[in-house]
Amino acid sequence: MSPLSTTLLRSPLLRRPISPSQIRSYSSQKPTSQTGVFYKAWTRPVAKTALLAVFAYQLVYWGWSKLEVDEIKEQRKAEITRLEAQVKGLQQEKKAASERK
Repeated sequence: MSPLSTTLLRSPLLRRPISPSQIRSYSSQKPTSQTGVFYKAWTRPVAKTALLAVFAYQLVYWGWSKLEVDEIKEQRKAEITRLEAQVKGLQQEKKAASERK
């Protein structure tokens, strides 16, 4: 301990030594509010639950988006295949018409 704290602990006015635990006990005692106790007890679990919910939502959203993109790709491929078949059919008709003439 420093000389200053020893001097303060052995005050001439009190004529008896005061232990640091006595000083600490008086200075550290604060009235606890019900609001503070509530937030101290529930902040961490609520934050974890909220974070888990956001993560689950993002995971489901990503999966849904992926399925939609796959579905759109399949529809476009089917449309391209149908149009290519239509073009081939028209080319064959044109070729058959030109051979008839």
